[in-house]
Amino acid sequence: MDTRSTHQYQPTPERTPERTAQILRESAIVARAIARHRREAALQARTEEAQEMEVLHRGVCRTALEVVRANQPISRVA
Repeated sequence: MDTRSTHQYQPTPERTPERTAQILRESAIVARAIARHRREAALQARTEEAQEMEVLHRGVCRTALEVVRANQPISRVA
């Protein structure tokens, strides 16, 4: 069974540059903690746990990217 989320980030009108920056800072902290946990699991040959941490790490990074993209102005090339 595939348990990956299909949720797409939807920007909200109240999103501010300060809130976006806070989300990105917090996401970076979480991503580093997950990466550290993944490395520790890999070093101790807990491969399944390491793989789960890799998937989780990618999800956090992807979500942070979606936040950035959602808050960038759309530029049109003429």
